Amino acid sequence: MNLSRRTISIYFFGLYTLLFAQAPAGYYNTAVGKKDAELKTALHTIIKDHTMLEYYSSSTSFQKTDWHPDGYFWDMYSNNKRTRWSGMNREHNLPKSWWSTNPETTIAYTDLHNLYPSDATANTAKSNYPLGVVGGTPTFSNGVVKVGSNSYPGYSGTVFEPANEYKGDFARDYMYVVTCYEDYANNWRSLGTASMLYNGVTYPVFRPYAVNLLLEWSRNDPVSDKEINRNNAVYELQGNRNPFIDFPSLTEYIWGKYKGESWPGDDSQPETDATFYWSYNAADKTLFVKVNQPETTTYSIYSISGVLLKTADQINSNSKIEVSTLDKGMYIVKFYSGTKRKTGKFVVN
Repeated sequence: MNLSRRTISIYFFGLYTLLFAQAPAGYYNTAVGKKDAELKTALHTIIKDHTMLEYYSSSTSFQKTDWHPDGYFWDMYSNNKRTRWSGMNREHNLPKSWWSTNPETTIAYTDLHNLYPSDATANTAKSNYPLGVVGGTPTFSNGVVKVGSNSYPGYSGTVFEPANEYKGDFARDYMYVVTCYEDYANNWRSLGTASMLYNGVTYPVFRPYAVNLLLEWSRNDPVSDKEINRNNAVYELQGNRNPFIDFPSLTEYIWGKYKGESWPGDDSQPETDATFYWSYNAADKTLFVKVNQPETTTYSIYSISGVLLKTADQINSNSKIEVSTLDKGMYIVKFYSGTKRKTGKFVVN
């Protein structure tokens, strides 16, 4: 909203993250302030372009991405501790048959974010079954993963169930795939569309059954050091990241309890409605602030890179904050009033 020719509007995008978890500074800039489908598409644009690796080189890449600190391939499909590739497969967590009749021709086929070392026997048993919770007697179980009839509400069929300690890993992987390859919407097929995915739909893309399952798994199994280290290693090899590892709250803003709220750029909860308003005036280089409860209000101004530049313990109900010493550029302002918080950006020209 332009207040005048000489007034620069402020953008209420929520909190721009000051410290991106493991990602380079600015990596997720264009997703800040987005919500729901728009947020998912913004993430798609950020991560879709990456290096297409050679499929059979992944066993060598796994020595960087999936090498256990104790010196063996970190296999989420079995308890085997193999130091050599013998007896292992390259497994797509989200089955490759779900996105194409000829998946080998797609960049997704070699994407290390969805490609893992796995015990060959467990891989065969997994087939292209959807994720779920096995009830009754499994048709396959090796003490780590199971295959059998689904007992989770919403889908009746055979499913693959990983170990509890890796369920969040699988959930965040599936969310990554449908986001990175949002442009595959018309290609979803096979058991995928019979169980977890809508064909031709970019949002929410997951059926209600899948949304409930993946949100539950991501909440119950938070991001581990294993995932963080792997995300960093894959980024070095192919040049993109899994945003749901960097910021687990994204799952909630896109599919979960924060739907309808703008993502603030960090893992904080949505802001409450605040009782203050502000705008930047270019004529005298001041930030005008109106506050309903000034006795409890403080503010801080940061550079776009997160450096604290100015702060005060209290401001009046109608205040002008002097910012004439700031260079040209974009800045972050944060106001705190009791338990309420409001953040945004302003531009100095």
